[in-house]
Amino acid sequence: MINILVCDDSVEIVSLISELIESWGKSHNIDFLIDKKTSGEFVLTEGAHLYDIAFIDIEMPGINGLKLAEELQKHNPDILVVVITSFQNYLDDAMRIHVFRYLSKPIDILRFNDNFKDAVKECREVNKSIVIDLKDEVYYVKTKDILYIENLKYGANIITKANKYTTNKKPKEWLSIINQPNCFVYSHNSYVVNLQNVIDFDKSTVTLRKNPSETVTAYMSQRKYKNFKKAFFDFAGGLK
Repeated sequence: MINILVCDDSVEIVSLISELIESWGKSHNIDFLIDKKTSGEFVLTEGAHLYDIAFIDIEMPGINGLKLAEELQKHNPDILVVVITSFQNYLDDAMRIHVFRYLSKPIDILRFNDNFKDAVKECREVNKSIVIDLKDEVYYVKTKDILYIENLKYGANIITKANKYTTNKKPKEWLSIINQPNCFVYSHNSYVVNLQNVIDFDKSTVTLRKNPSETVTAYMSQRKYKNFKKAFFDFAGGLK
C-alpha cells in the first residue's frame, strides 16, 4: 500500500487530486491510502506521518508547503514531494527541498497522470541498488544516493552521499548498469549528474545535496547546459 498526502488550502484541489489518484489506481489495479489535508498545521499536532508521496501546495497560510515538506522529509528522507504552485516563482526554493515533480494550477490531467505514474514507479524503485565490485570488496549502493559519476582515464569515480568509489568501468558502462536515463545526465564530458539530488545549476557548475547541511558541486560545460536544462525541466514534470 502506498501512502499519499494531498495538502492544499483549496478543498477543490484536494478533491480533484484525490479523485485523479483513485481513478488512476482503479485503472492500474493499485490501492492507495490517501490522507487529505487543507493545512500544513497538522504536523504540529499529529506529527509527520510516513508518507510515500506528498502533493503539497506551496502557498498555504500558516505552515507553508516548503516547511511542511522539510518536516516530512525529516521522518522519511525517501518521500517523493510533488509541489503544486507557480513554477517560476518558487523554483529556487523548491529545488532546495529536493522536489520530485512540479505541477502548475490549474491542474492539467494528462500531465498529472504522467507525473503520478513516474512517482509510483519511483516508489517501487526507491531501493534500487547497483553492485560495485572493488577487488576483494563488494558494495551495494542505492542509485538515489549517487551524486555524480566522474570520468577517469581508466575508469570512473562514483561519488555518493557517503563515499567515493574508484572503479575500472567508464561512465557509459555505469549508465547502462544503472538504467535510469531520466535521472542521470551529462553536465560535462567528464561528469554524469543525478538529477534526483540537484538543488541548483548554472552555466559553470551543478550543486547537489549531499545531506541536509552539505552540498557538493560538479562541473557544467556551456555545450552541455542547454541539454542539461531541458533534461532537468523534463525530470521536473515538463514545466517551462
